[in-house]
Amino acid sequence: MADLPKKPPRDEHLGGIRTQVRFILWLVGPVGALGLLLWLFAPGAVGAVGAAVIIAACLALTFYFVSVGIQEGMAGPLARGFGRLLLPSGSSTPPEKPLSHIEAMEARGELAKAAEAYKAEIAADPADVVSCERLALLAQRRLNDYQTALWAYHEAERRVDVPARKFGYGLLAASVLRDQIKDPKRAMVELRRLVSQYPTAPRIDSLKREIEELKVAMLEAGDA
Repeated sequence: MADLPKKPPRDEHLGGIRTQVRFILWLVGPVGALGLLLWLFAPGAVGAVGAAVIIAACLALTFYFVSVGIQEGMAGPLARGFGRLLLPSGSSTPPEKPLSHIEAMEARGELAKAAEAYKAEIAADPADVVSCERLALLAQRRLNDYQTALWAYHEAERRVDVPARKFGYGLLAASVLRDQIKDPKRAMVELRRLVSQYPTAPRIDSLKREIEELKVAMLEAGDA
């Protein structure tokens, strides 16, 4: 496969992200607080309006953070931070399994052994998403085993029920294909699947544009 021409890093918006986040929070926070007061203390229809305002504020924040994650690329440090918000492993999900024995392997540098231990946990528990996440990160960051990372993200996507989390894991898988395995054809197939499977996801038009960019780049490289 011919190497695709490298694009300049897509970081032109990073400098203003903190300003944007502060602005969004200052804008949405008071609105959400007003909705909470109405919901708690106002009777009847006014209280229902307050509840609707709270829901709208929460959705606005969620859509904003997902949009930033897609815009900056899920493989980037900023997007990984948003990914942790969208793909939590804490109190909002089932309790984490005790994996300290595998973490100890990683700390001792027994990385291949730790990866096999994560795979054993995944095989033994069809509901285990945490081990999928940790295996993917271990494979990406320390083993450079991107095929295993791709498999782990697909397993995580298959196991969760929430569409937003499914979509997030799919984006992470696509980023592995695009940026680390460097297989634009498979990345394009993955992105097309996400567009088809999650047509109402935030900033879906950005994914469609990325598909077109991949297609053009492959044509220019004679690899279509």
